[in-house]
Amino acid sequence: MHILVVNMPTILHEAFFDHMKVFVDKYICDLPYNRDVISPMIHMNWSLEITDGSVMPDMVISVTAVEGPLEVMLIPFYGECALSETDDHVFRKVESVILAHPDVICILVMLAHEAADYTAPSCDSTISKTLCGGTDSDLKPLTLKQFINLCTTPHSFSEPIMIGDYTWCHLSTVEYFVWVKRDDGSPINIRSQDPADMAYGVSIFIDFTLSIDITNLRQTLVPKISMDAITEMLKRGLTKIKDSFVDFQKELEPSLNCTALVEAMVNAQTDWCLASKQIMGACDITAHRCYVAWHNACFTKSDDSSYMDLEQADSEEELGIVSTSEHKRANTSTLPGSRFKIQKS
Repeated sequence: MHILVVNMPTILHEAFFDHMKVFVDKYICDLPYNRDVISPMIHMNWSLEITDGSVMPDMVISVTAVEGPLEVMLIPFYGECALSETDDHVFRKVESVILAHPDVICILVMLAHEAADYTAPSCDSTISKTLCGGTDSDLKPLTLKQFINLCTTPHSFSEPIMIGDYTWCHLSTVEYFVWVKRDDGSPINIRSQDPADMAYGVSIFIDFTLSIDITNLRQTLVPKISMDAITEMLKRGLTKIKDSFVDFQKELEPSLNCTALVEAMVNAQTDWCLASKQIMGACDITAHRCYVAWHNACFTKSDDSSYMDLEQADSEEELGIVSTSEHKRANTSTLPGSRFKIQKS
């Protein structure tokens, strides 16, 4: 018997690249590249091959020829966000991608930190009485509006989302790292601290000191959004990506006039304050979804006949494949009375 646990991305995890996608997409759409020759695309959660398997980056830009067969696919941009995984793991993943795709031009890594790892409250806690919702005969979870209106803490980046005297989400800080490939064509080195190669910034914060294994860039954070260096490095990376479009067009169509694309400027701007507010909204939704997952585990019994408890299975043939799609934030496996469930084959 085998158990497969699938941790699905949360709303909060996805939010960090939502604003970035709009920013980069606008820039690419405004470029005067030849739409009949090359096709740049932005992919969210798109599989990318590495030496010993594959990874699922949060954002990738690919560039292919419009006319097939497709012999070459360029990957000029790679973006990764770490929320539930460790910093060390995400940096090792990035190095694996660089090894497999040394021509990548720009890399963006976001490290989101929660003040404490989320764990679901006990089903027999006092919260179960105050947040059970509905009536005794029909226990329904509170709606997002009902839930958030019960928050007893200020709606601020430095404050937890506390409802029923319990913290449902507390995002403390988000760090940004951007690397751009050198003019000499050498692969990106994410261990470099040279400001010519990389930039570091903080978007959401509280005052505390962090440590880092790969670089010594983190210091005590101050109460401000510090993203100017990130913005400038992203513009530099996008300029180099634009230049790669020129080279690719000339490779495919040597007689093509690329003057307009060569002279195009990077005018796209990103609003980091707006992005931070949108992330805060994602915190609200994430907190509510944690609450709903907890409520369902405590008060809802599934009637889906296609599922059964592990201890009810009679044989390996009957077990089939485990189907657990809830993110580990729900923490339902540790709740009293809850079990992993598997789908009949």
